[in-house]
Amino acid sequence: MTQRVRRDSTRVIFEVLSLAVGGASKTQIIFRVNLSYQLAERYVHFLLDKGLLNRVVDSGGSTKYLVTERGARLLRLLREVEHELDDMYVRSGSSETRIQGPVSPFSLSSGN
Repeated sequence: MTQRVRRDSTRVIFEVLSLAVGGASKTQIIFRVNLSYQLAERYVHFLLDKGLLNRVVDSGGSTKYLVTERGARLLRLLREVEHELDDMYVRSGSSETRIQGPVSPFSLSSGN
């Protein structure tokens, strides 16, 4: 039996910002990041308030969210941390994550 690993808020922010690099609608965020509508609302509002996302409305009235320069900087930093921690994690054939060393509170490689 495969057990789902819960994502922490840092991982969800990382995934939303990664998606918003190319521009993303709220619906795309909900489905691609696998969030409920309520959670997507909370994360999008948080990221907008922090200046990490911009809301852009196109001529057709569609709203997209784009990563800001500040958001891109945070995304780069999170990717660096993920890269540094990659050696700590080993993926088994059943796609479970096993930790090799001490447990980090900032586990970006934990998956969904």
